[in-house]
Amino acid sequence: MSKQQKSAKNISLKPNTKPQNVVAAQPSKDIRPIVWVVILVIATFVAYVGAFKNGFVEWDDQHYVTNNDLVLNPTGANIKTLMGRIVALNYHPITMLSLALNVILFGKGATSFIVTNVIIHTINTALVFKFIQRLTEGKNIVAFLTALVFGLHPMHVESVAWIAERKDVLYVFFFLLSCLSYLRFRRENNNKWLIISLLLFVCSALSKAMAVPLPIVLLLIDYWQGREWLSVKNLVEKSAFFMVALFFGLMSVNVQAGGDFYGLLTMTDNHKALSSPPFSGLERIAYPMFGYLKYHLMAILPFGLSNLHPYPVSGSATNPKYFLAIAFFIASIGIMVWSYSRKKYIFFGWGFFLVTIFLVLQFLSVGKAFMAERYSYLPYVGLFFMIFYGIDEYLKNNNVLLAIGSIFGFVCLVMTMQQVKVWKDNFSLWSNAYEQYPNDNSILESMADEYGRQSQFDKVQEFGERALAINTNSYHTYEILANVYALKKDITKSLQMYDKAIALDSTVGNVYFNRGITLVETNPAKAIEDYNKSMSLPSHDKLFKIRGARAYAYLKLNKFKEAIEDYTYVIENIDTNPSTYYTDRSIAKYNLNDKAGAIADLKQAISLDPSNQIAQENLKLISSQK
Repeated sequence: MSKQQKSAKNISLKPNTKPQNVVAAQPSKDIRPIVWVVILVIATFVAYVGAFKNGFVEWDDQHYVTNNDLVLNPTGANIKTLMGRIVALNYHPITMLSLALNVILFGKGATSFIVTNVIIHTINTALVFKFIQRLTEGKNIVAFLTALVFGLHPMHVESVAWIAERKDVLYVFFFLLSCLSYLRFRRENNNKWLIISLLLFVCSALSKAMAVPLPIVLLLIDYWQGREWLSVKNLVEKSAFFMVALFFGLMSVNVQAGGDFYGLLTMTDNHKALSSPPFSGLERIAYPMFGYLKYHLMAILPFGLSNLHPYPVSGSATNPKYFLAIAFFIASIGIMVWSYSRKKYIFFGWGFFLVTIFLVLQFLSVGKAFMAERYSYLPYVGLFFMIFYGIDEYLKNNNVLLAIGSIFGFVCLVMTMQQVKVWKDNFSLWSNAYEQYPNDNSILESMADEYGRQSQFDKVQEFGERALAINTNSYHTYEILANVYALKKDITKSLQMYDKAIALDSTVGNVYFNRGITLVETNPAKAIEDYNKSMSLPSHDKLFKIRGARAYAYLKLNKFKEAIEDYTYVIENIDTNPSTYYTDRSIAKYNLNDKAGAIADLKQAISLDPSNQIAQENLKLISSQK
């Protein structure tokens, strides 16, 4: 052995165990995820704190809370009943339970309902961040910006500031948790998380039927993560999800058509089934496509916000903008197909948007609107994920990406702070809609209704007549004018308007009730017929209100026993001071020679309302008789 060899043998070598292309770990300079979440929470709270001063609006809030005795009086029996009730043509028992819990925990004021909505929305914003972060394996800035726009976008104010839309924030809460559980199932390969994901999906569907596309979203997640997402094995794995989606989808279709899902459910109010507008074949394609385009435009340029986006005037589908909308839809599908194997973020993000909004694009046209801002609540997650991921891929500069997203987020923050004021009350809500659509019959009717609540009867007549000039086929327009003519003592014209309203729709109970009020002084017998008809039909008026009016008509016809029966029912069920009803019942008792009963009623009336002068005078008259 040579010296050189010997020397080499004695050298103690230290192996380099680290791969040569890995740099030794350094303390991370990235912002920690918790910091991003804190920023999101603060920004969302700032955006919506102004909504805490808002109140209820007479646009479904009455069906969900203010006129819903099962929610306002949440006894054990009422909550049990509520779990099987259809509300406003929807079956969403978890949503209704959450509203009842609001009453139990915080009382009946509007503020607690709005604060709860904002809290759930804020949690949802954090969940969007977590969902995108896990989906992208740590692209925190993309996750942050997607969540930031979700939390602050003014199109989402309707879902958060509107008390009746508790169902939106709640279904998305469970939807996102289901997606996160599914991602954990994929990461850990533990079936426990798949079962949890399924249970959360059921909770989401029980909050709002818009949750039914979730199984397809799970397939998109598989696509994103590189699996054979349309394989038989993968579809079988999700068979339970598809069965749940089918069940709740069929239930929703049945309920919105006015059904009770084969006797399993019951109605909690008198909503009529949603009707389909008489559109042509072209209109049935053009208007949903235009809505699809508008959702995209308003994502970037959120102007012209309104609680109602009414269908265009029938026959306008040949306008070039509708053909542009159809072309945009076809192009977007084409781009998705092209991106399938080239740009996964486009296929995933746009696919997420499309599948979560497709069912509400109004291909089956119902109601009065071709789009609704609340429908963008979940779908915008996919749309803005695609946008920010694409910018990140193109620029490859986190600072520029963060600057672009933050500027847009700040604009959204300012606009949302303004938009929450729109939901302050009925008048601000419909005044805003009127600014956007000043020639829509439904909005003109709503403005007339609001002026009616303010007793500005000249304005009621003005807006009612404008609505009538646009559409002569709305029973409510005639009802509005009939009411205002009655208040102006033009009884002949009022009765003509009521007759026209009933000719257009003879199934609305409050029209008969109001006509009865107009007739009672001149024809109490006919008024009673109208009151009886009103009680047999859907009506905005509570039963005790109708029976109270009928009691007065019986009193005018000297049918004192019938009057006493109705007055007694009202006294036992009214939710306000019944002093005047005691006063009127005393008259019926006195005329049946029940002097002691009449005196007792008058004393009770005075004890409930010491300023009741009629009761005081009648008591003196009866007491002075021998």
